[in-house]
Amino acid sequence: MTFINLFSRLIAFKTISKKSNEELILFIKNYLSKLGVKAKLLEGSKGQFNLYARVGPNINGGILLSGHTDVVPVDGQNWTTDPFKLIIKNKKFFGRGTCDMKGFIAIVLDLISTVKIENLKKPLHLVFSYDEEIGCVGIQKMVPFLKKLKPKPSYCIVGEPTSMKLVNQHKGKKNFIVEFNGVEAHSSLIDNGVNAITFCAQFVKYLDELQKTIKLENRNQSFLPPYPTINVGTIKGGIALNIIPKLCKIEFEVRDIPGIKTEKILKEINSYLKILEKKMKKINKKSSVRLFMTNDFPPLQTDEKKSIIPIVLKSLKSNTLNSVSFGTEAGVFNKLNIETIVCGPGNIQQAHKPNEFIEQSQVEKCREFLLKLLQHLY
Repeated sequence: MTFINLFSRLIAFKTISKKSNEELILFIKNYLSKLGVKAKLLEGSKGQFNLYARVGPNINGGILLSGHTDVVPVDGQNWTTDPFKLIIKNKKFFGRGTCDMKGFIAIVLDLISTVKIENLKKPLHLVFSYDEEIGCVGIQKMVPFLKKLKPKPSYCIVGEPTSMKLVNQHKGKKNFIVEFNGVEAHSSLIDNGVNAITFCAQFVKYLDELQKTIKLENRNQSFLPPYPTINVGTIKGGIALNIIPKLCKIEFEVRDIPGIKTEKILKEINSYLKILEKKMKKINKKSSVRLFMTNDFPPLQTDEKKSIIPIVLKSLKSNTLNSVSFGTEAGVFNKLNIETIVCGPGNIQQAHKPNEFIEQSQVEKCREFLLKLLQHLY
């Protein structure tokens, strides 16, 4: 199978986050099987799978290449071509996931067909996950398996689009839902109810003021913006104009920076919510406020003295380290004591957009990089 055919097949699978990736994972498993490589499927959510495979000897060490198989939705986007059909035009590959990040997966799988497995002195490990786009869900389901994994890889490359630059630092993210439970009443009798939306609005204003404080107190110039950020993503509440709303839900996130602890920020948020709950209960004891953490993936900080850094820099013919504000699965691997960096083809600015693309030159540069990297396994 040629690289173009392989890439086309991967793009054709509509592996949108939260939906099944089973057909794609089975395709990869069968592809590897024909090359003499056994793959293990690990089901997380129903119909969603992570894949692990090892190429080469059953000994510790070697390199793990990781990528996610899910893509973001195309709904509401003005595509000029079929997003799930690979189009080659003006030295670019167009299609959903070309940049983020089926391009990297296609390059890796294509290279496996050229590897002389019997000559490998150290193993090459592969991990392909699901639902990275909605909070690194799949890889976190895989953590128990990875903790027990034997043999264990020494290094990990997460192939997210970095324009083939070495990224050794990125932000992490914590997702939260807050439920404000008030008391319903007729809107003409406001003293008989507790307006959940009103108290939620106070919390939103508080988060806005807290962000201003964080901006001044916690700074790391390696990142843009150079401080932890808070974003309110959704607010849902109320059922009719003439009813004092009983329920209001808010979703917000905190993006943390490596080296800057967010425990203090979260403690302050929790304390303020308790103050709001006390005010609500003073009006009616049936009121309540509940805070839930729905997701938490760690930041990445791989010290420049780690041995993976010179290996990757030499393979890239570069001497520059980079930091990014978006998150990846790399922080999860790093917490498992696997030296991890992010480096992959494509520009992150092309990801998630209509007419997403990756330049052919980036594909070629990634292929060249991986070929040099794999020489460390022989």
